[in-house]
Amino acid sequence: MAPKRDYAKRVKKGDFGDAKSVTAKELRANLAEVLDRVGRGGEQIVVKRHGKPLIAIVATYDLQACQALEDYNDACEIQEAIDNGELDEPGRPWSEIRKELGL
Repeated sequence: MAPKRDYAKRVKKGDFGDAKSVTAKELRANLAEVLDRVGRGGEQIVVKRHGKPLIAIVATYDLQACQALEDYNDACEIQEAIDNGELDEPGRPWSEIRKELGL
C-alpha cells in the first residue's frame, strides 16, 4: 500500500503513470478503437477536456483491483482505529469484520 503522501503528490502533479491520454474530441471520433485498446490491450486512458483530466477509462480488472485496494485500506483504517481505542465494536471480533469485508 502506497503512503498517502504518494497519492497526494500524484494528484497535485496530475501524474497518471503510464496511462495514455486522449481529448474528448478524439474519444468521440475513435470510441471503438479506444475501447478496444482498453478492453483487449489493457491500456488505461485518461480523457482530457480543455487540457484538464476529466475521466479515466480502464479495464474492468483494473477497476476491481482499485476497489479491492480501497476495501483493504478501509479495513486497515478500521483496525488502526480499534487498536488505538478510537473505535469500539463490542461483540464483533475483528475476524468477523474481515470476513464481511472479504479480507
